[in-house]
Amino acid sequence: MERILAWLVAHPRRVILATALISLAAALSLFDLETGRLRLQIDPSLERLLPADDEGQAVFQRLQTAFGDSDRLLLAVKLPSVLSAEGLASVERATTALLAVPGVGDVLSLATAPNLLADAQSLDVSTFSRLAVEQPETIPGMAAQIESNPLYAGSLLTDDDRLAAFVISLEGVDAETFRRTDMAAVLRAAARVEGVEAVWLTSAVVIQAATTDALLHTLGFTLPAIFVLIVLMLAVAFRCLRATLVATVTICISLLWTLALMVWFQLPLNLVTSIVPPLILTLALSYAVHVLAEFFSPNPADDRGRLLRVLRRASLPLLLCGATTAAGFLALGLSPLPAVRQFAGLASAGVVIAILLMLTFLPVMLEIAGCAAHGPLPGTAMWTRLAERLARFDVRYRSIIIGLSVVAMVVAGLFATRIRSGADYIGNFSPESEVRADFETLNTAFNGATMVSILIETYVNDALTQPELLRQIDELQRWLRSQPEVGAAVSYVDHLKVLNQSLNEGDPAYFRIPDSAAAAKQILVFGGSEALKRAVDAGFRSAVVSIRLNVDDSIAIADFVQRTEARLAQLPRPLDAALTGTPVIATRTVEVLASGQWQSMGVALLVILLMLSVLFNSLRAAALALLPNLAPIVTYFGLLGLTGVSLNPTTSLIACIVLGIAVDDTIHFLTRFNHDARASGSEQKAVASALGHTVRPVTLTSIALILGFLVFTGSELRNQVQFGWLSALTLALAWGVDLTLTPALGSKLRIVSLWDLLRLDLGQSPQHTIPMFAGLSLRQARLFALMARMEVVEAQAAVIREGEVARDMYVIVDGRLEVWVDRDGERRVLAEMTRGAVVGETGYFGQRRTAHVTAVTPARVLRFNSQDLERVRLRYPRIAATLFRNLNRIQAERIARMTAMVK
Repeated sequence: MERILAWLVAHPRRVILATALISLAAALSLFDLETGRLRLQIDPSLERLLPADDEGQAVFQRLQTAFGDSDRLLLAVKLPSVLSAEGLASVERATTALLAVPGVGDVLSLATAPNLLADAQSLDVSTFSRLAVEQPETIPGMAAQIESNPLYAGSLLTDDDRLAAFVISLEGVDAETFRRTDMAAVLRAAARVEGVEAVWLTSAVVIQAATTDALLHTLGFTLPAIFVLIVLMLAVAFRCLRATLVATVTICISLLWTLALMVWFQLPLNLVTSIVPPLILTLALSYAVHVLAEFFSPNPADDRGRLLRVLRRASLPLLLCGATTAAGFLALGLSPLPAVRQFAGLASAGVVIAILLMLTFLPVMLEIAGCAAHGPLPGTAMWTRLAERLARFDVRYRSIIIGLSVVAMVVAGLFATRIRSGADYIGNFSPESEVRADFETLNTAFNGATMVSILIETYVNDALTQPELLRQIDELQRWLRSQPEVGAAVSYVDHLKVLNQSLNEGDPAYFRIPDSAAAAKQILVFGGSEALKRAVDAGFRSAVVSIRLNVDDSIAIADFVQRTEARLAQLPRPLDAALTGTPVIATRTVEVLASGQWQSMGVALLVILLMLSVLFNSLRAAALALLPNLAPIVTYFGLLGLTGVSLNPTTSLIACIVLGIAVDDTIHFLTRFNHDARASGSEQKAVASALGHTVRPVTLTSIALILGFLVFTGSELRNQVQFGWLSALTLALAWGVDLTLTPALGSKLRIVSLWDLLRLDLGQSPQHTIPMFAGLSLRQARLFALMARMEVVEAQAAVIREGEVARDMYVIVDGRLEVWVDRDGERRVLAEMTRGAVVGETGYFGQRRTAHVTAVTPARVLRFNSQDLERVRLRYPRIAATLFRNLNRIQAERIARMTAMVK
């Protein structure tokens, strides 16, 4: 590490050049140089959130292959009276205009639907609008004919005769093409023919297009807003224009590189990954604050010395921050949902990129730009007073703070049991939005605008013409229509019954299933139409039941799916049926997401616990360090249960994100507290000094993160608004915990960090050259040294004075000490001690010092007392046993030498 830091200090221009070249390549990769279009992909589809091998996804694909796109568009127009000559003429004109729109395959409306139940001597295939022209006298009877036909009842006309529906099928138009060409607006404009008072349009593709536009608008709003926040935050906090500009550029480069990764790995922006760009900007801002705080901290070093000092002090905390934050994100990689795994990978990569730039490009640029603090940072005295007051409060009310935190966690845990998984995809838009208003209008008018399907497969030719199987499907439809969520359920069985009645002069007695398979097949073949082809295949092996639901949130749909799947399981062989459709897949997505939430959280906690165990060399210390970070997480889940906010694709990310971020501040405090506690020997002083060092950067980074997440509340999508305020609130709680509960718990905790172990110098092979460490490993020797106190003694300085009362012992690490007494004004040297010698044992056992000990040369000594040894005994009993054995051996050898001298 030291060699890397030294290289950075020695080659700043190489760092800048490398960063510039990579940034240029990243910027070029974002755009197609031929067309100038942005290469970032946008995918608002819900079905692709599931794994490609998911069974529900496979069923949906088979449905689309066999019967075309099942998510047809529902368009409705308002007329003074639909069933009038003028109204049906308007429907005819609108149908013609819609069919002329590129990408429209066919349109089912009163202008294209045959009136099979019209009174006639033979089968009349004329449409309603054509009959109105040719036989105006039939118009009054059309309402009853529509109501009697299950294919049209409640689907093509509302009961009040004011709204006419158009069911539109698209060909060769995917969601992105639909959005890019603004096909929704084109269809609405085409339907505004003479006589039309209003137009409404809805479907899955319309909602997806609106979602994409909302995502783009959110990014277009959040990124500039966070950019402005970055500039203002840095300018106010550090009051240095050049530092603000350099830090802002570094943060923007972090985002640029992350976006380039999305392009290189062809990862799209979707409902989940769209959070990554603002998140990286916000996290990078918090890391930049730590680096700037170190850079501008008072230090009389020269320029080159300052850069190395900043790198040394900032490297470990930022590396730890990056590791724990990335661990929290990577835990989400266990999710079965590709979008969540993509988020985990992108967010983790963005964190690594930000940390790398903060430890290389930012400090080097600060030096080259000539940034320097002009006196103390603003508000230094205020922060110092705040830290002192917090320290007194945390130590004095330690038990109360811990008790209230435990009670709050228990209460929040009880509320968390009320959490439900779900997503309201239409409710995700504001009530004023066109897409939501259209959906709710059509959902109310036609008793359902959410389309799902049941795919029925038999794998046997002509099986679906068998009367017994036809009756099973008919019975299934009756059951479906009895469900409160179902507005309509239509299948080829309805076509068959209507055709059978039409072929028998419209006699209602024939509105039934034929008695033989041959008759059923003959009728279906004779009455074949485009509409029928979309309901049953040519071999009569598979069919589809089209269902219109009057609910759109995944919780209600999940209840319907559960009941329906139980009912489908009762169908006899060879009928094999599965419920599918975009809403069903979306519901499945949320269920899979919820099932993986607790697994991701558990893995995140375990990984961070193991990392802290390695860092602090103690599982107990790691558990206590992690405990304060559980409080805001448990409270967050309690808030979900209390407020009724569901666990959805965005809110499910918050817990792991906050856990990875919040633990950083705990690490900062505990490592600083432990260092200061060893140096001062006072718990309260250590709490005050640790808070004094961390309260400013922790508060500034928390403010930056909170404001950054609050920017999401300006989104058009409710789930991102929820993500913003819930993340901000949880981080605010984490900040409060870090200033109260963490010091309260940490004030009784003595930790030894891995970095301390690596940096501590005990000389060469202390386990072999220092008798007290005999039998210990190098790591064990360093553990004890860190739980004691390493002191540097100048030449001629006194270490021990004769006659003092003290309980400390010393082990000489390096240098030379002289033991002497003053007798009758004469200095008598008793011994000279070097590396490995133990001095001060008399005082350790409660006696007055019997001699002076002075440093002959500059020396380092390890100072410890009985309390230090007791802490070692409790936490590391094997190390303590070896130390006690060695101390006994040293004392025995010393007594033996003294006895020999006496003889």
